[in-house]
Amino acid sequence: MAESSRDREAVARQLGREPKPFRVAARCPFGRPSVIENVPERSMPTSFWVTCQALDRAIARVEGTGGVRAAGEAVSESTVEGIHDEHRSRFGSRVAGVREGGYVKCLHAFTAIHLSGAIPNPVAEWTLQRLEKPYPEAGCCTRLEG
Repeated sequence: MAESSRDREAVARQLGREPKPFRVAARCPFGRPSVIENVPERSMPTSFWVTCQALDRAIARVEGTGGVRAAGEAVSESTVEGIHDEHRSRFGSRVAGVREGGYVKCLHAFTAIHLSGAIPNPVAEWTLQRLEKPYPEAGCCTRLEG
């Protein structure tokens, strides 16, 4: 996986640290990385990661108002387990957003997987329907020089 120096700079700014190797899996409306796919390794169980701070905060607002529980009630445990099983089979790791037994634990993980196009899923669809203005209207929230 290789990333451009501009993408690497954007992701470093978004995360507040130097990222490990990644590929851009989805971009925001302004062309900046919004989701990355991490290089597979044992210390990082999450294959896909929301990096856009505006999108991250929008998802966190849904989680903070009971969204994890509500999404879990809206989507069957067997569906959640199916997403988890498909992720494990394709990427060799668990979905960080799933608890054993098919319980949703993190809306960010499901949304990142969905936005990347890797595994479209109803948990992310449920989440995305509830996001109010996930991206700033005036421009990208990741300010880069030049």
